[in-house]
Amino acid sequence: MRMMLVMVAAIACGPSSSEIKTAKTATYKADPSEVFRIAQETAAQTYKIAEARPEQLAFMTEMQWYNEEGGRESAGAGDYVQINDKSVQLGLIVEVVQGNEVRVVVTPKTFQHLSGSPKPRELAPTDPNLPGWVTGRAEQLQLEIHKALEKYAVKK
Repeated sequence: MRMMLVMVAAIACGPSSSEIKTAKTATYKADPSEVFRIAQETAAQTYKIAEARPEQLAFMTEMQWYNEEGGRESAGAGDYVQINDKSVQLGLIVEVVQGNEVRVVVTPKTFQHLSGSPKPRELAPTDPNLPGWVTGRAEQLQLEIHKALEKYAVKK
């Protein structure tokens, strides 16, 4: 019973589909380099930044292994991560797109380990084998960045 209440509370606290849609379609009236800086600082609160390309207004979070259900797989002895069949490696690409106004796009870069395969296979953002939690992590980061940029948001 207690576990059921925890699950209901966790679901109730998650972002709504309208919040996600707003974050994905938001545009900002701000200097693109400022939007980039804020997006990077926001992402760094949850993820390590692996590669930043300020001249292209893009960065990627460090690739991290997760189990099939979305729990992080930590490094053990010798900094090696023990991965299992269908473990997923995820990095999030964040791009600031310029136009009349500025947009932020978060795209998952995902690989899946399959037992017996010599290397992980890449899963496109539209791949039907992509676990739902991957999209959820990308949407959550998109929402966090939007909240940090809200004062610059163009009202529609």
